[in-house]
Amino acid sequence: MLKTKLGISIALVGAALYFLGALSFIPAVLLAGYVLIAEENEWVKRQAARMIGVVLLFGLLSIAVGWIDDAVSILNVIVRWFNDEVYLTVPANLTSLCHYIISLAEEILLLVMGFMALGMKSIKFPFVDKLLDKFMANEQ
Repeated sequence: MLKTKLGISIALVGAALYFLGALSFIPAVLLAGYVLIAEENEWVKRQAARMIGVVLLFGLLSIAVGWIDDAVSILNVIVRWFNDEVYLTVPANLTSLCHYIISLAEEILLLVMGFMALGMKSIKFPFVDKLLDKFMANEQ
C-alpha cells in the first residue's frame, strides 16, 4: 500500500481531500496545497487538483446564479425611473432554490468522489483529464 510522507495511505488522503471539500473550503485547500507541494505521488496530486476544480466550478455556478438577482435589481432601477409603482422581483425565490440545488449537487459529487478515492478510483472527466495532463506534466 502506498503511503504519503506522513505515513498515511494515499487512498485515505485522496478521500480526505474530497470529504474536506464537502465540509469546508479552507481545510480542503490547505490539505490540497500540502499534497501539491510536498507529495510525490501523481495520483494523489491529481485528486487534489480535481477537488479544487470541483469546488471552484460549483463556486462559479453559485456566483452566476447570484447575477440573476443583480440583473433583476438593475432592471428594477431602470423600470422605476418611469413608473414608481412597479417593483420587479425574482419569482418564488428562484435564486435561493438554485443555490440549494448547486450546494447539494456539489456535496453529493464530492462525497461520491471521496468514497471512490478510498478504492483509488476516480470519475473520468475527459475535459478535466486533458487539462490535468497538460498542466501537471513533469516536463519543463
